[in-house]
Amino acid sequence: MIRRLFFIFCLLVIVLIVAVVAYIRPDKQLAMNYEQVDLKVKVWNMLKNHEPQVELTNGEMNNLAKKKVIEYLNTQDKGVKVTGVEFIIHEQELRAHLNGKWGMIPFGVTLNFHMESNGSDLILEHRSTRIRQMYIPSSWWSLLPISVSLKEHIPNFVEVDHIEFKTDSIVLIFKIDWLMIPQLLLDSK
Repeated sequence: MIRRLFFIFCLLVIVLIVAVVAYIRPDKQLAMNYEQVDLKVKVWNMLKNHEPQVELTNGEMNNLAKKKVIEYLNTQDKGVKVTGVEFIIHEQELRAHLNGKWGMIPFGVTLNFHMESNGSDLILEHRSTRIRQMYIPSSWWSLLPISVSLKEHIPNFVEVDHIEFKTDSIVLIFKIDWLMIPQLLLDSK
């Protein structure tokens, strides 16, 4: 009788483990590849158009964010391998769909962030984590605010004044040192 109960208990544990692994599996394939975004070209076009602003589309933000994730992962060993990521902007909200492996167990997770700007820095505040429809309490797992500097992607003669958030893009509004532009144009020829 005890053997039978022990066998049933072990079987239930195995079924539970298989159900959890099946539930946390990624529901779509994501990749880590990205395209280089050259903001300097956009800034030069901005100067030609005499508008002190540049719009970054959702796709461009996705590529910039993937690059940053790869750079971060190359410096960290968290025991988790990220196999794919996709970033989606909606106004001041950023959703990061992330696929990875913890050992041999694949998982998919969605991280939600609120974006704020501080000069040329984009501040991402972690709001929630979700595996499919199940929210993970922030007391179990949360991230500290993440600061992303946009300064490294733009020329020295412009400075981000502020950032406007649109439905599926962000707009960088610049302060421009107009006195440096004639010299820069001469140097670039």
